[in-house]
Amino acid sequence: MALSSMSLVSAYLHPLPATELFSDALWVEAMLRFEAQLARAQADCDLIPEAAAQAIEQACACVLLDPAQMAQRARETGALAMAVVEPLQHWLRSHRPEGLAWLHWGTTTQDVVDTANALLTAQALALLQQELQGLQQHLLRLAADHAATPILGRSLLQPAQVTSFGLKCAQTAAALGRSSVQLQRLSAQALCVQLGGAVGNNAVLAEEARRVEQALAQRLGLGACGHSWHTQRDSWLRLGMEVAVCGGALAKLAKDWSLLSQYEVGELSEAARGQTSSAMPHKRNPVHCLQALAHTRSVPQLAATLLACMEQAHERALGEWQAEVVHWAQLWTQVHAAAAALRLAAEGLQVHAPRMHANVEGLHGVVFSEPLTQVLARWLSKPEAQRIVADGSQQALQQARPLPDVVVDHLVQQGHAVPAELQSQLHAAANAQLAVQVSAARCHALIDDMPRVQHPGWEEARHDTHF
Repeated sequence: MALSSMSLVSAYLHPLPATELFSDALWVEAMLRFEAQLARAQADCDLIPEAAAQAIEQACACVLLDPAQMAQRARETGALAMAVVEPLQHWLRSHRPEGLAWLHWGTTTQDVVDTANALLTAQALALLQQELQGLQQHLLRLAADHAATPILGRSLLQPAQVTSFGLKCAQTAAALGRSSVQLQRLSAQALCVQLGGAVGNNAVLAEEARRVEQALAQRLGLGACGHSWHTQRDSWLRLGMEVAVCGGALAKLAKDWSLLSQYEVGELSEAARGQTSSAMPHKRNPVHCLQALAHTRSVPQLAATLLACMEQAHERALGEWQAEVVHWAQLWTQVHAAAAALRLAAEGLQVHAPRMHANVEGLHGVVFSEPLTQVLARWLSKPEAQRIVADGSQQALQQARPLPDVVVDHLVQQGHAVPAELQSQLHAAANAQLAVQVSAARCHALIDDMPRVQHPGWEEARHDTHF
């Protein structure tokens, strides 16, 4: 989305204001590209005269379209592409009448918009994959550097067991890799030419429809599915739902990093960027996480709205498809912005490993209550072991003493013999370094096995969407 197309209250939330996705200029360009390349494909298939194709190509290159005037005309007709076809007709009538009869031949306005949308989505996908790749690479670096850095695992926002910060990063990197693979797989099925004609049966092009579709698809760099998807939006929406899933993974990362950045936790912080509070100069607000969370907040609702738009009547929708076009662009724009924000956050992320260690140590071993219970249950009944460890955990926090020592004292006070072997096993079970070794091993295995994000280059993506 271009900065000029944003409002002030939305522009400050976008980390990359110069990035264009589904802008007015790109929509116009893509629709003109469809008309020009359709004529060229039909001429290649010997269905229309070469002179007509050249005239239509020239018209698409020369006609000047004003988005405001297009919007007004589209409001009157209910068809966005009519605001493209009519100016082309006027231009041809005045300058190259030999192309007039063949403009938009055998197609319909939804074919124009759907194919243009596929072109813009291909570009959006390339840019999203680019951001995902950058974010994944930073996460993999963090995972490798901190595979054995102990950090509290939190369950229901409470301290649970010890894991590693590297494993947390690797798990997110793997989720992004899985989304990337799915996006590429689904895009091959979804990013296709639409060429169904008025009701999806190719009545005008008839037996030549498949040949024209393939020629047009090759020229546009899209797929040729061989059928109309005017009101059968399953492949298209599956791609959209994976974008929403990716948005969910990004939201989870932004939420985790935000919580770890709280001052009283202090395990992470975004790169310093000067004063971020008008009243409190000490604050280090996680601005990029804020941006990512703001952009992903509407993703579930957008996904639900797109699914609701599948209820399209007969061969052409009345309102549902038109709503889909609007919300489709919003979904991709929001998820791309969230990915960009988190990529920027990851670039300058400051990991405070000493604070992570201090937060583990500050709980005096109570996060090892599960392995301590397992050790103790070999000597006592399990219910009694659980009771002793639960009571001991409260005392350990109150007295600032290691939980294994508190448990041993409790056993002695209860008249139990506490052999040296049991004391040794209890202290071994509460060793953070031993605990993190398991997470480190899993981290390295995950790094080796996870799918990597791949994406076409930016210039290639832009070339595919330009007339």
